[in-house]
Amino acid sequence: MRILTKNLLIPLFLMISLFTRGQSLCDTLPFIECDQNKIIVNEADSNLTNFIHKLQAGNSEKIRIVHIGDSHLQAGFLTEKIKQFLFQYISPIDNFASPGFLFPYTVAQTNNPFFYKVKSTGDWEWCKNVDKDKSCKLGLSGITVRTNSSRSTISIKMQNQKYTYPVKYFFDKVKLLYNTDSSIQIMINGKESISEDGYSFVQLDNLTDSVLIHIANNDTSNYVELYGIILDNDLSKINYHTIGVNGATAQSYLKCDFLSDHLRIINPDLVILSLGTNEAYNKDFSNLKHEFELKDLIYQIRDISPKAAIILTTPNDHLKDGNIKNDNIQLVRDNILKIGNEFQLSIWDFYSIMGGENSIHDWYKKGLTGQDKLHFKRIGYEIQGELFAKALIDLIEKNGIK
Repeated sequence: MRILTKNLLIPLFLMISLFTRGQSLCDTLPFIECDQNKIIVNEADSNLTNFIHKLQAGNSEKIRIVHIGDSHLQAGFLTEKIKQFLFQYISPIDNFASPGFLFPYTVAQTNNPFFYKVKSTGDWEWCKNVDKDKSCKLGLSGITVRTNSSRSTISIKMQNQKYTYPVKYFFDKVKLLYNTDSSIQIMINGKESISEDGYSFVQLDNLTDSVLIHIANNDTSNYVELYGIILDNDLSKINYHTIGVNGATAQSYLKCDFLSDHLRIINPDLVILSLGTNEAYNKDFSNLKHEFELKDLIYQIRDISPKAAIILTTPNDHLKDGNIKNDNIQLVRDNILKIGNEFQLSIWDFYSIMGGENSIHDWYKKGLTGQDKLHFKRIGYEIQGELFAKALIDLIEKNGIK
């Protein structure tokens, strides 16, 4: 377990130029519509204005971002690229940051983001918000792992040494989101946690890149249900929380019992919604159903986080079964644009930025997508992440922040 003392001297490093890299992308991949790579701001979106103002230099307040989506987010490639650019832009002298909201996907027998490794003991079951029949309570993560073992553990190790990103992950605060009960005792890195309503909390003595959670269940007739873990430190300027579930739709997150409770705990300044691919892919796609479900999700977010800015993103062009044009994509995009206007929200239109209709063929020919011409390869997701980060930073600069 790697530990840093709190009086660590942080080395200064040079930030990679976003604009040089952005121009390089446009030169190398001419099918990308770089002139359209911008956040389309609704002039009435005062929450986005407030979010940008909070990013002003010298402002000591922590920035909290929640990004919700599907399989394009679960693997972490897209959002890690966004995070790294934002970390370096906002705090260029820092070389470490908070990991934010994590889930032990490996315990649920699904793919884990690449930047942390999970191990566990005990007998675990799981359920997901994409399951046809709901069998357990669900939180913000959209996945629940549960156990009735008398003793179980989950450990998480940041892969700081394995991956070459300049900003590494360290934390000294741990929040465990679970079904708190008097029969459950939690130890986190050898310290007894303090139970609150819906989570346990521990303040560690030093910054670390590893956490070991011991769970004692004194009533094995009941399950311990784990909904997610938040890893934080006070020195990190930004907390970027990524939530993604393979196959998820807006309706999937409407099934999450504690979504509002967990959003309240995070108290986001910005929520990014990247949904719509799975709605469009569904053979029983209903334009009206998609509209109502996305609106319902926005209403729920606004109800619990009325001051949070919300950015909607449009899904990428893709094919069905690797070779069939999907006409539903344009319908989903039109819905998102319409809802953004109705709710006075800002939009990042990735569908148009990537090249619009049939552009998935260009991305595939450059080796940026999988054989399914639906999902991207790691490099494709990282390009998408760079484009979003540049669009957001351009917006910040145009408002005179830096």
